[in-house]
Amino acid sequence: MFLSRINRSKLLKYLVTISSISKSKHPHCGIGSEHLQVSNNLRCNNFSLSSCVLEQNNSKAMFQEYYTAVLTEVHSNERLKAVTNFQHLSDPILKERALKKWIFIEAVNAYLAKNGENRRGYVEFIYDALEQMKPLEVHRDLDCYKALISIFPKGMMIPQNVWQHAFSHYPKQQDCMVEILEQLEHFGVIPDTKVQDAIEEIFGTMNNPMRKYRRIYYMTRKFQNRNPYKLPYDLPVDPIQLAVLALRKMAVDLENELKVWKVSRDENSKEKLFIASAQSPLQREMIHTHPESKPIYVEGGYRVWLRDIPQTYFVMRTDTDPSIFVRPTEEEELENLFDFDTIFDSEKPKQLALKPNVHQQEEGTILGMCITETSCKDSLISWIRCLQEANPRLESIPIVFSLATPSKQALVLRSEGMQPSQQSTNSPDPS
Repeated sequence: MFLSRINRSKLLKYLVTISSISKSKHPHCGIGSEHLQVSNNLRCNNFSLSSCVLEQNNSKAMFQEYYTAVLTEVHSNERLKAVTNFQHLSDPILKERALKKWIFIEAVNAYLAKNGENRRGYVEFIYDALEQMKPLEVHRDLDCYKALISIFPKGMMIPQNVWQHAFSHYPKQQDCMVEILEQLEHFGVIPDTKVQDAIEEIFGTMNNPMRKYRRIYYMTRKFQNRNPYKLPYDLPVDPIQLAVLALRKMAVDLENELKVWKVSRDENSKEKLFIASAQSPLQREMIHTHPESKPIYVEGGYRVWLRDIPQTYFVMRTDTDPSIFVRPTEEEELENLFDFDTIFDSEKPKQLALKPNVHQQEEGTILGMCITETSCKDSLISWIRCLQEANPRLESIPIVFSLATPSKQALVLRSEGMQPSQQSTNSPDPS
């Protein structure tokens, strides 16, 4: 009898709420709910300048439908085009990113304006928006995550007694908030105290989302400056700047010098292609003392990642110096298989050994690195010709190109310019 009385009271409150919403006008559109359907399209004011139009009258429309509606309205409204022009941004890619962020937030506002306090299906809406954040390039923007958090209703999901605390009050909504924080942490976004205040207004202080937030806030603040090769939060759009960042990250010599050259694709083309190179004075000195009988190898392309942006780089190296790195033969390894020294044996140096520098590794001696715009053989030949200005000895040393991803045909740089020649690029390819 007691349970039926509680259910009867909840049902009565629900009917009173529905009747009050149906009699009242829409707080944003200014029209009655019975007049929302106009020619099978649902209209609502999602921002102050215009209105969005959904293609179907669906009370549980997903995020993609709202985003498409706002995007269509932006393209069709001249006033919105002027607002979303972003004249303070000169790069078109940055303008496109700013427009995507603006449309994302306005799509969330359109959902709030359409549903009001009765937000049906907002958990599914948030999950759909989370999936669309990476394709829309807003996955590293904290404001977009705050917009999704603002969809949760305030106050109604705060536990009121010990039983609600113990049994995870509104578990589906708490899991949705934890999923937002998981994605926020995965992409390296550091939440601020406003996120904590929003979670406290929605779920209270003792819940799974608050625990997740506190762990993220503690660990990200602790490790955000630990990376010795820290990248800027917003990576540049210019490929030259990206190449310089990648080379600076890989170069271990503090005296390393970065240079960028602009070369033409061919003698008749006005288009300039960039070549970013990294070489230190010590590496130039090793090239100067390198014997002419031994070849130098250009190998690649290898891949390095700047967060989620890959860069292809090439290495100029030579063979390992046998006087520094002595490798035993297979017979010597088998003979000395069980003859090893322990910490209790006295160490007696048998001979003096030269200490290798930072560029001399067991796999070879690194003499330079580069990143080119096209990552093809002709650009690498142009790189060698540019290096010959500071390293004239390269003109008399044989150079072998060992490319991991050869193309069908190679453009070989001649003395007069870059002329195409029908040559095979099977690795290795001497030049």
